[in-house]
Amino acid sequence: MKKPQSAKTFYKIYGILAVVTLVLAILSIAIGASRIHPFDVCKVLFYSLLGGDYKELVDAGQLMVIIQLRIPRILMALLTGINLAVTGAIYQALFKNDMADPFMLGISSGASLGAGIGFMLGGFSPLYAFLGALVANILVNTLAGTKGKTSTIRLLLSGLAINYFFSAILSLIRTYSDNKNLTLFAWGMGSLSGASYPRVLLLSLLTFPILCCFFFYRKELNLLLMGEDAAKAMGVDVLKLRKVFLILSSLLIATTVSFTGTIGFVGLIIPHMVRLLFGANYRKTLPITGLLGMIFVLCCDNLSRALLGSSEIPIGIITSLFGAPYFMYLIYKERKRSML
Repeated sequence: MKKPQSAKTFYKIYGILAVVTLVLAILSIAIGASRIHPFDVCKVLFYSLLGGDYKELVDAGQLMVIIQLRIPRILMALLTGINLAVTGAIYQALFKNDMADPFMLGISSGASLGAGIGFMLGGFSPLYAFLGALVANILVNTLAGTKGKTSTIRLLLSGLAINYFFSAILSLIRTYSDNKNLTLFAWGMGSLSGASYPRVLLLSLLTFPILCCFFFYRKELNLLLMGEDAAKAMGVDVLKLRKVFLILSSLLIATTVSFTGTIGFVGLIIPHMVRLLFGANYRKTLPITGLLGMIFVLCCDNLSRALLGSSEIPIGIITSLFGAPYFMYLIYKERKRSML
């Protein structure tokens, strides 16, 4: 596919993806164990936005499902998709590596462990998750060596070791969590079923300022893709920028993970596909990455709710079924490149 270059073309792409996201979000509200006609969903949304009385439009049970369960879930899916995809793009720029993303590098596992500890202690789990993500970031930076060129093999092995270590501790916590075990186990595999309006509001208050900060530094991200030496030559304080980005991305991932559990591979698949289709210019492609992340998570959540009818498959399993083969393809591609 020929990579579009003009700003006008990109604005068209933004518009198309925004419409697709909106339509898919409305359809997603209708999907679930309790089937609701999309037209009824549209009526409720339309009258509620206008401040009209929508209580007589649909059955009371369906109205409760739409307002109390489906809408916060879909909003959480949208926030999760944009956070994971954009953060994956940030990590791939920071490490100058196509295979870097919060899940593969163990950052999500660190956040999950922190949130699990917070869950067991009855504390504010996003704070514990943030501390866990920061510890994981420090470990991966230390083990992989971010000064100069970072070895792909060393980076992946570091992430794998951190993943296994933190996952083992989290499994131990689950084992001794008594009556909370099933809840913690389901959350650990990734789920949007715990979405609520307060959680959506809290995540939104973090998401939009941090994403705006990432977009503000899109020029510096492009320079980082060229390498640390090139970025320094252009006046970028690489060390300071990396610290700021890692702290902000840790905060974003930690809060998302504390509400949804571990949902892997979104930050790996989406940024890589965007680069293949639209190029690596973050000044133009960062919004596309976010929109496609939202669409991907919505589709995966719809599959998780629709495949088994009355029961639900954890969304982390669905994203892994897509992500693991794609990751194997990237490894194969890297192997062929190293043989040239």
